[in-house]
Amino acid sequence: MEHAPLNPECGRVRGARISPYEEPLHRPFTRLTETLAEHGARVVVTGLGGDEMVALSQDEYPHKSMGEISDALPWIGPRARAALEYADDNIAPPAAVNSMTLLSLETTAPVLMRAGIWPVHPFADPGMVQLGEWLPMHWRELKQLQRRRLAALGLSPDVTESRERESFAEVVQHTLTTHARPLFARMLHDGSPLFEEQVVDPDGLRQAVRRLSEGPYREDGDAQLLEVLDLHFAAQAFL
Repeated sequence: MEHAPLNPECGRVRGARISPYEEPLHRPFTRLTETLAEHGARVVVTGLGGDEMVALSQDEYPHKSMGEISDALPWIGPRARAALEYADDNIAPPAAVNSMTLLSLETTAPVLMRAGIWPVHPFADPGMVQLGEWLPMHWRELKQLQRRRLAALGLSPDVTESRERESFAEVVQHTLTTHARPLFARMLHDGSPLFEEQVVDPDGLRQAVRRLSEGPYREDGDAQLLEVLDLHFAAQAFL
């Protein structure tokens, strides 16, 4: 919480030219990377791709696509909604690696590489991806493959069957209910390139911000507001 996203020390808030595709939790991730570099780290081995490697298919476990835009996001502007019809036109052919894994690699690489740290992603290796596709469902369900591997290495159930939720959801909630409030107020008062280009609907955003202030926090529906501010600051910085 000390280095929460969008706090006054965050590069995005200070007007730095940071791509909207970079790490959404930019301030804490940048601070962590700076600490690693200060300790002489030159390579970081990540777990990115591990979730996708053992993910269940739609047939095995019906679920909503990660990239699906919900009607619960009232700030999506008319131009953005109209563009959805063409979202899959002229896209690159399918890669050997899951698209969500590639998105994660794209998100984290800039901060690490600017600090002189080379990211290595073992789970994104095509051989590991293929292994995941071959595994029976009961090895993939609830990440049993990784859990069994950690247990075989001697780690306790506190690690392999942890009751602690591994999530940044609480950090995002803290950011949106503290640091983000005056930023949204300024954005709605002063305007934004996102409003001008009809990517974000200001009335819908005002409604969502009001609901965030008055109602109980909803992870599914409120958390995505962080991306609105990330995109807003990027649009301003690159003008």
